[in-house]
Amino acid sequence: MLHYLRNPGEHQLYAGQQLSKSLIEKDIPPEDILGLHISIMKENGHVLSEEWERSFQFLMEIMVSFGMAYQERQSLRLKKKQLESEINVAISMQKKLYPPTFDHEFRDLDVGFISTPAREMSGDFYYYTNHGKNKLGILVADIVGKGIPAALCMSMIKYAMDTLENDIKPANMILDYLNRLVLKNADPSLFVTMFYTIYDPLTSVLTYSSAGHEPALYYHAKSKKFADLNTRGLILGVDANVKYEEKALPLETGDFVVLYTDGVTERKGSDAPDDNSILREALVTADLSLPAQDIVNHMYQYAIREKDYQLDDDHTIVMIRKK
Repeated sequence: MLHYLRNPGEHQLYAGQQLSKSLIEKDIPPEDILGLHISIMKENGHVLSEEWERSFQFLMEIMVSFGMAYQERQSLRLKKKQLESEINVAISMQKKLYPPTFDHEFRDLDVGFISTPAREMSGDFYYYTNHGKNKLGILVADIVGKGIPAALCMSMIKYAMDTLENDIKPANMILDYLNRLVLKNADPSLFVTMFYTIYDPLTSVLTYSSAGHEPALYYHAKSKKFADLNTRGLILGVDANVKYEEKALPLETGDFVVLYTDGVTERKGSDAPDDNSILREALVTADLSLPAQDIVNHMYQYAIREKDYQLDDDHTIVMIRKK
């Protein structure tokens, strides 16, 4: 500083800039820097007038408040980076929970699916597993809650389903098992709705059970009519004593069932109760001779177009069709 006062130049200014970086890295508060400046000036014979003394005292008070605010801001920035890092890890882990394809061995079934999160992390979950006696289980779930706790709950459900591979439990008993698991291990603020189906290729019968989830949409190809599929059963994670109902549906060639989450059926700016009318409208305009995946894509595009492409909630659709 004294060199600059005696011989001002770019070299001294550059040295000052480098010093400021070093002081910031060492977390030296600005009021200490100002105090050092005043001390050096006085020690080298520079006499400050009374007005300058008062102005420096006023500036010192400002720097104290500024320094505290700056340190708090830096601390928040560090916490934000740490949180972003944790969220990125959670997002990466969550993506690994979803099956990349429905690569099943049931040649009489055509399955299509899509799942799009509204934000970085999704509260929707879909999965499939092979049950005992060569049956296929497919589920769609919606975790009431977002972020990392929802991802952890999703992970728990996924690995629980893996333990049920080749298990011969019926759909309602699987929901009973998952209900007790969520109630015991998940965050108390989290609840899970789920629609669970099991397909038996020997009989072409689809059994299903619901835990407070949206009713599945059934299409009967011969009559070209739609119907809702629903059963009695409370959402998972509320009551250990709840009983889940199970129903059975024989599937014929061309019949299909659509599982979905509530984000799909919500209409923008509408106060009307949510139903699956938006999916029925989409299917009326679809070419039902196309593969299931193409029909699912059509339903999804129709739904988000109705919302002006603004996703306020996660969207998941799974279609199960008998060939």
